Amino acid sequence: MKCDIEKLPAKVDEASMKKLLQRQPEENSSEFCMDINRFLLRLIVFRVVILSLGLNLAEPLGILPQRLGIFPFLTFFNILIVVLTLGLLGLRWTRWCFRLQLFIHVAADLCLVTALVANTRGIDSPFISLYLLIIIYCSLTLGRNGGVATAALSTIFYTGVIVASSFDVIVSGHTGLGWQHPAFRISAHALGFFAVAFLGTSLSQRLRAVQKELQEKILSLQELQRLHEHIVRSIRSGLITTDLAGNITVFNTTAGELLETDNAKMPGRPVQSVVGDHLWTQMTTADFFKDPRAMRHEDWITLSSGVRRYLGFSVSPLMDMGRHLIGYIISFQDLTEIKRLEEEVRLKDRMAAIGRMAAGIAHEIRNPLTAMRGSVEILRARAGGTSKQDDRLFEILIRESDRLNDFIENFLHFARPGYYPKMPLDLVSLLRDSMTLLENSPNIRNRHTMELNLEAQEIFVSGNTNQLQQVFWNLSQNAIRAMPGGGTLTVVARTAHDGGGEVQFRDTGIGMSPEEMDRLFQPFQSGFTGGMGLGLSIAFNIIEEHHGRISFDSEKGKGTTVTLSLPPAIPVAAEVCIQ
Repeated sequence: MKCDIEKLPAKVDEASMKKLLQRQPEENSSEFCMDINRFLLRLIVFRVVILSLGLNLAEPLGILPQRLGIFPFLTFFNILIVVLTLGLLGLRWTRWCFRLQLFIHVAADLCLVTALVANTRGIDSPFISLYLLIIIYCSLTLGRNGGVATAALSTIFYTGVIVASSFDVIVSGHTGLGWQHPAFRISAHALGFFAVAFLGTSLSQRLRAVQKELQEKILSLQELQRLHEHIVRSIRSGLITTDLAGNITVFNTTAGELLETDNAKMPGRPVQSVVGDHLWTQMTTADFFKDPRAMRHEDWITLSSGVRRYLGFSVSPLMDMGRHLIGYIISFQDLTEIKRLEEEVRLKDRMAAIGRMAAGIAHEIRNPLTAMRGSVEILRARAGGTSKQDDRLFEILIRESDRLNDFIENFLHFARPGYYPKMPLDLVSLLRDSMTLLENSPNIRNRHTMELNLEAQEIFVSGNTNQLQQVFWNLSQNAIRAMPGGGTLTVVARTAHDGGGEVQFRDTGIGMSPEEMDRLFQPFQSGFTGGMGLGLSIAFNIIEEHHGRISFDSEKGKGTTVTLSLPPAIPVAAEVCIQ
């Protein structure tokens, strides 16, 4: 029979562990083999130390006989101990059944101790106490039955030594005291042997009960720890805990995703690298005992990739059982999309208010303007051959009247857009026509380069051709104006995830600052000389009418990227019903 330790499971689940704890070690051969395997090695080392010290210390005291047959007694036992140790180590290395190996250890120790007792004054031998050590380790490993059996064997072996010494079979330290004295010594030692066996068994049972209770506590703690880790991993908000010095102790998976960092490398790093010095200063100066509510903070965070995210932080105190502050708990969420939607809502409300007011003003200006232009033309016709200076003044009045009328037309289109039917159209064909028109524009110079990247041969969306062409034209013109010294305008078209279309206009121009981005869609906020500041506002309205989205990504000195998302094409009948 062989106990193969290598085939035992490295870990057991909780149910299996509880079953193991509920059973006695003798009934669980795998666990018993592992425990005995470790115990046998300690027993071998312990035997060598005890016997070597005992024999070598007894030699100067004259306790040991000089010779055993033809061999010196001490030399013979030292050699015997070495041979026995090597043999038991070899037996252990074979992994033969460890339970039987333990029985061999017990038998070898009983024989060895009996031989020592028999050769060292018998009934008065100082090595009789070694029987107690054998009984103790048998009680601890083999339980009550093993301890009682070993005590009985020790009594029998010891009695045999006394009987043999009484018949002068062996040398004894007892002389002429009759059988009463040996009988009393045997009874006393037997009582001691069995008492030690029962005490060792009681200690063993107590030890096993404590070990079982400890193992149950460990399992409970492990279960709570796994539950805690599962909860922390499952939270869809970033979660960070720190100590009082600001060193990160817990950094969950969502926090790593939101901040684009490796969460395994974050523990131990200062939290200021994540939340910034401003929030850390607020945390350390806040009095959480007076105001236990969580501290709120929102701020823009620039990630290592250059992406900016608007995060909302909630800071709470981390306290121990004595209500002492030991750190901080920081939870945060990505509010970038919410911030964008809020900005869109505010922009729509502002543009709607401006549109309602502007529509009335534009009508009031347009009527007198038409009358004034007509009057100027009549005056010019009546004046006939006026001087060149007068003709120049008439030309200026008519030209500026026309420019003002065009501005009113555009403003009315922005303030009160009309209904334009939307039909399925090919976005690729529309972009090609727009780029061809742009390449022939007088604004294009030799320093400008146009690139059209089409990731699909056909991209059908739902829209109005004239309106989308106006959006493409306005965005292209803005890109060209943003590159006064020349540059590259790249237009990319691809199919969106929802089946619609996505168009990007990328320029290598001057870019925009965050302040300029905030005023992007406001009317009359042109960043170019001579611009009216209505192009992007009109483009925004058109894309909104198409149920699409328009977004900007720009950095000062590094160009601008405008992304348009348009809905997929729908049947004409369905389009009419929707409208």
